[in-house]
Amino acid sequence: SAAWNAILLDFPEKRLKFIQELAKNKKYRLFLLSNTNDLHISWIQNDWGIELYTAFKNCFEQFYLSHELRLRKPNKDIYNFVLEANHLIAEETLFIDDTKENTIAAKSLGIQVWHLIPGNEDVVELFTKNIL
Repeated sequence: SAAWNAILLDFPEKRLKFIQELAKNKKYRLFLLSNTNDLHISWIQNDWGIELYTAFKNCFEQFYLSHELRLRKPNKDIYNFVLEANHLIAEETLFIDDTKENTIAAKSLGIQVWHLIPGNEDVVELFTKNIL
């Protein structure tokens, strides 16, 4: 969708550096769970370039895309799948999403959540906002 692509258009280098640093220090396990499809992924690869896309993807232990799982957020099955497949404990897991319905569904399973508001907040504020 245009909205999804617009969010990704505004992907500042500081955000990538922050995610890369989180991945590098290995204090936290990182997973991506995205409602997307093949067209979105192709668009991102073309827009960002394969090198940047790969650098981003490599930050995550697993890179879950809804069209591959055939489930979409906020369906609770998708969260349970990620938890079970990776032996995660819901109460020790933080889910960050910009869609309220998605964070409500995750929270109902005991997952810690941050409903991030694009334009007002950024994932780079994870520690300064005392989310963790």
